[in-house]
Amino acid sequence: MWEFLVGHKSDGTVLTIDPTGLTKHSVVFGATGSGKTVLCKAIIEEAAVQGVPVLAIDPKGDIGCLAIRSLDFRFRPFSDVEAKLLGRTPEEYASGLATEYRNKYAEEGHGDEDLEGFVKRTEVRIYTPRSSSGFPVSMSPRLAPPKDFVKMMAEEPSLALDLLELKASNILRLAGYGEESKVQHALITKILEEAWGSDHELTLETLIQEVSAPSFDKLGMLELDEAIGTRDRSELARRLNVLVTDAGAKAWFIGETPDFDKWFRKSQGRTPICVVDLRGIPSEIGKQVFVEYLLQELFYWLTRQEGTQALQYLLYFDEVHGYCPPVREPPSKKILMHLIHVSRAYGLGIIMATQNPSDVDYKVISNANFRFIGNLSTRQDIERVRTGLSLGSDAFQTISTLRTRQFYHQVFDQGESSIITPRWLMSYHRGPLEAKEVKMLTAGLPAPKTSVRALPLLVPEEALVREAEKKRIKRGFLGGTEERYLFQNTVYLPYLGFSYRYSAKKGLVSKQTVIQEGRSAVLALKEVDLGFQPELLELTSQVSEEELDPRSVVVGVDSTELLNQRLAELKGLLYDHDEKLETLAKQSEGNGEDDVTRKSLKEHMEYVAKQRSFRWKLFSDGLKLPSKIDLDTFEFIEGNLFYIPYHIIKLSRDRESRYLVWNRVGKEDETIADELMKNRKFRDLLETRRAAKLRSELVPTSNALQR
Repeated sequence: MWEFLVGHKSDGTVLTIDPTGLTKHSVVFGATGSGKTVLCKAIIEEAAVQGVPVLAIDPKGDIGCLAIRSLDFRFRPFSDVEAKLLGRTPEEYASGLATEYRNKYAEEGHGDEDLEGFVKRTEVRIYTPRSSSGFPVSMSPRLAPPKDFVKMMAEEPSLALDLLELKASNILRLAGYGEESKVQHALITKILEEAWGSDHELTLETLIQEVSAPSFDKLGMLELDEAIGTRDRSELARRLNVLVTDAGAKAWFIGETPDFDKWFRKSQGRTPICVVDLRGIPSEIGKQVFVEYLLQELFYWLTRQEGTQALQYLLYFDEVHGYCPPVREPPSKKILMHLIHVSRAYGLGIIMATQNPSDVDYKVISNANFRFIGNLSTRQDIERVRTGLSLGSDAFQTISTLRTRQFYHQVFDQGESSIITPRWLMSYHRGPLEAKEVKMLTAGLPAPKTSVRALPLLVPEEALVREAEKKRIKRGFLGGTEERYLFQNTVYLPYLGFSYRYSAKKGLVSKQTVIQEGRSAVLALKEVDLGFQPELLELTSQVSEEELDPRSVVVGVDSTELLNQRLAELKGLLYDHDEKLETLAKQSEGNGEDDVTRKSLKEHMEYVAKQRSFRWKLFSDGLKLPSKIDLDTFEFIEGNLFYIPYHIIKLSRDRESRYLVWNRVGKEDETIADELMKNRKFRDLLETRRAAKLRSELVPTSNALQR
């Protein structure tokens, strides 16, 4: 790997830095307008061109402009905002900007091959938690055990315990608990340790059940109820339950979860620059909690990679103040400090930038090997940096006289320092992107793929679109309105193929108890209950691993937990019916000769009995169960998720809408279409799939944007 060209020294010589040295971390300080962001972007551009994937945490939206680049330095329509502010026509301003960029770029000795490398061999993806302007990213906590956790616990117990401690902390943060909740933390840690130690994956739902009724009797040296009482466990379970029921909490779970195997994977030879724009998160504490979660996921991923001290990945944290302050302990601080101490062993370099060095923990400053100090706004900030970095007394005078785009640069382990100016950027540098601009930049990119077990769509989408056009109501000879398309997409719905068993009596004379087993399938969504569909099991032999756009995949419940909940609801309902029938029977017997009352009670009993029979039939037919079994012996054993594609089109006319749905073989599916019409939750779930073709076709591609 070549050295990174960062800028020029005051004597005119170029400044390059050894990529390996970046694993010892860097800090960049500078007031607003000092050129701090330009310097950091220059390093990011250099890293990406040389094949180093980048994760950039962007609290204020300043980094996404890395996605605005072109081979001729023409940046419309994104330069139009500045043109308007300056009173220039958009085309005139764009032409002048292109000339300026081209000249500045050439003056620094760059060739066309460098620019071509950045434009054609890198890809900027903007991820937007709690927002759909970019690629939505979810904060759904992964409770799957880390790879080889049992082995890790035996060979590297400190690392294993770190993983447990960090995951428990993040779960409690989501539930609204703070650092003082030590007992709740111990309980969650114990539950995770028990599950991960047996290589068992938890979901939020099963975690709530474990909190309510733990499978262990002791917590540490105390009996469970002595360590944490029933009331505290119920309160913890209630708060966790909010995460799966409250609409506001659910906003955290929209989008795909961070998967660095995919985020850092090169797509068509392009090195990814993953920008996480935090502006969609409404509160500072929310941003801190999300950053904690994101960095935890990065840490878990790093622990599964081969150890190396050569630079493999780069983490850039813009405006880090507030996330790692000197005194307070916000959610993000612990994991960031942890990464600073351990990431070098995994080849991760960390660059942190801030305009407020006084608001950053001194340990962050002192651990950095590369230090870049630009123009600072107060004497206090200059002195803080000078003492935190153990700079000489002459450094104060040097830093206080720096001009815009000038930086005092120190390499700590080599004892070198110089005054430098960052190089000209290959991307367009301007203020924060607007949401509509993020959407435009994202629309031109292929969505990151997600790997699922799925059945193929056997009919071309174009053929289904033609079928829809035939069925669409057109304007007649006498006028009237015609149907218009509102929604069009191929959506992959989740199905769970599962096993079950129960005990039954056999034999005419001497009844023997035997264990019966079976298999079936069900749509694995909480929002929809279409009953059991055992016929789908015949298709599972055709299931294969598919790389799909995550926006077209409706994530399902990947366990039998959903089935257990429905079984519990059924049992409760059947018991209620039985109790009601028993009560009605007693009332009927006690009414003596009152024929009218007895007739009314009889009709009521027949109605309740039919309702009970109907509900049981819905459950038993799909599982081919005998008419009478002991439900208390019935249990679901295991389940495996697979996905089936459906092409869905929504049409509207005169404020009335309807759905057309085709299955994978091109046959209309009225069951799904009817469910969409009557089930609002199901409609909302499918219509938020951002891969809708009609909407994406309305947005120009990135090539058109850059001309």
